[in-house]
Amino acid sequence: MDIDEAVKPIHHQLLVAFSHSNRAMQARTRAGGLKPGQPKVLEHLAFHEGCTQRDIGRACVMDKSSVTSVVARMEDEGLVERRAKPADKRVATVYLTQKGREAAARVLDFRAEVDAIAWQGLDAREREELSSLLDRVIENLQANEEGTCA
Repeated sequence: MDIDEAVKPIHHQLLVAFSHSNRAMQARTRAGGLKPGQPKVLEHLAFHEGCTQRDIGRACVMDKSSVTSVVARMEDEGLVERRAKPADKRVATVYLTQKGREAAARVLDFRAEVDAIAWQGLDAREREELSSLLDRVIENLQANEEGTCA
């Protein structure tokens, strides 16, 4: 097997990058009293209030049961509230409470800190290129999951 030493396995690079980024976020969010799963839901809701749990699951790459338990815990802790959709009372939408908005603002601050660490040494062009390339990698992997990849 001929392996190009200059190109490392992307799976491993993504895994290592995620692990370091996740640990940095967890250290900050745990110190802020948040439990696993809550920061990414808060981050999503900061920009998409009134979405459904299904929307949260898709955006946060969480399965249905995980979203249900995380949102229920967040509701118990006063971070979110669920409201029936006016057009279809069977569908609940999720909104931040004031306490949830404050927690979401802290999560966004933590995200900015971790991003600043990750972006060190990369200029604006490199950041834009990396972001674009990662979007393409994500699209490829999603297409594979959905069975639409060639």
